[in-house]
Amino acid sequence: MKEQKFDVVVLGSGFAGSLTAMILQRVGRRVALIDKTRHPRFVIGESSTPIANMVLRDLAKRYDLPRLLPLAKYGSWQETYPHVGCGLKRGFSYFGHKPGQVFTPSPTHANELLVAASSHDRDSDTQWLRADVDQWFCSEAAAIGVMVLEECTVREIQHAGLNDWSIDCQYEGQAISFHGSFLVDATGEAGVLPRSLGIASCVDRCRTHSRAVFSHFRGVGSWHDALNSLGGLTQDHPFHCDNAAQHHILDGAWLWMLRFNNGLTSAGLVLDEAKYPLDPSLDTFTEWNQWLARYPSLAAMFADAELATAPGRLLRTKRLQRRWSQLAGEDWALLPHTAGFVDPLHSTGIAHSLCGIERLVQILDQLWQDAARTKALAGYGKTLEKELDLIDELVAACFASFDNFDLLVVASMLYFAAATTYERLRCEGNTSLALLCADQDSVRSLLHDACAVISQHAHRSSDNTIDQVRRQVASLVAPINHVGLLDDSVSNMYRHTVAPM
Repeated sequence: MKEQKFDVVVLGSGFAGSLTAMILQRVGRRVALIDKTRHPRFVIGESSTPIANMVLRDLAKRYDLPRLLPLAKYGSWQETYPHVGCGLKRGFSYFGHKPGQVFTPSPTHANELLVAASSHDRDSDTQWLRADVDQWFCSEAAAIGVMVLEECTVREIQHAGLNDWSIDCQYEGQAISFHGSFLVDATGEAGVLPRSLGIASCVDRCRTHSRAVFSHFRGVGSWHDALNSLGGLTQDHPFHCDNAAQHHILDGAWLWMLRFNNGLTSAGLVLDEAKYPLDPSLDTFTEWNQWLARYPSLAAMFADAELATAPGRLLRTKRLQRRWSQLAGEDWALLPHTAGFVDPLHSTGIAHSLCGIERLVQILDQLWQDAARTKALAGYGKTLEKELDLIDELVAACFASFDNFDLLVVASMLYFAAATTYERLRCEGNTSLALLCADQDSVRSLLHDACAVISQHAHRSSDNTIDQVRRQVASLVAPINHVGLLDDSVSNMYRHTVAPM
């Protein structure tokens, strides 16, 4: 058996594992990056945000990785790496549908919500075509000296003692063993390391309980054009509503749409499993088509759509949520997407991964052989728990509001209040924040209280009740509402929530 020794072994070569490996290699660690499959491969988790762009930019500058900088804005990405697939994302758009009814635009945009994240296309966020992006990050890691092995299957992980890991693998038909001082798990849902260590799941902590049906498509119609044909006032929109993380809010479910500039569209139906439990006797294609048939305006958008070559089929999940009860140890750590996942509703995945990477690599750079490393890693794990708890609470409040679009608007504002507060503080120089300020007790407390108000009134739909909830929530989040959220006068069209970049 061939044996090789490394300071750090990273399991999983998606963008998060590859970026972690790149940075650690750059600060002087000897790093191996191993993955059981080969790029390019179909992956979702595609919508970036201003927070993600800020962190990626700062990591590129801090660790002398200038080739990463163009990825922080749509314009520079297109100019520098037009071959790496992405899409234009100007913000978030939401549209409330009624079963069996054609979407009817309101002159006051009562069933629409648009929240801008950028002022211009050039400075905007991006949708990441993960097959391209992950392959690019992995190749960049190899180019700076990381040992990258694809199609390398982990057979056994042994932990002989502190800083003494042995990872036995099968590679190109031969047995190979990696010895490392530190192990990072970036395998996401596979959870290779926590499963090997026998760490217990704590998914029962999650309030959210959802599942998904999704794929990539070609030929999906434009919702912007559909709105125009239905008499919608798209001239009021702060940006083209298709150039967004687009959310179609349904009865106990929501449909995402993310468009790439190569003709692909990522679309997925996320269902509240309490209301729509998985029925194994119903095949995935039938379930998807039944849902489209309930919403005529969505069905019209997909009338001429075809499944893309990759993955070439509809995929259906069981429960999306996952959580492990321990997220780091003295000589190992899980990256955020392995540590847990809630739901794609607020597009937190890429930003969460980058925030976790930023904290972890700083520990492994500055405290590599320091006795304080153990405490710092424990803190890393605790911060991940707080972030997952907050994301879960914000998402669950939205799920509870799906049957009333006015209430959903209020619930969504909690995410934007937390996100814009993070953006503001980071621009003022605070780069040690947890995602969405989850480690700030004052912020966390007021968001918790606001979620409680929304959940308490989730099934009371009178206009007076919703107005009362809006006023109460607006009062609670006033200390972190720096961009004019929950302003009735803007008719759900938020132009001035752009992050300072």
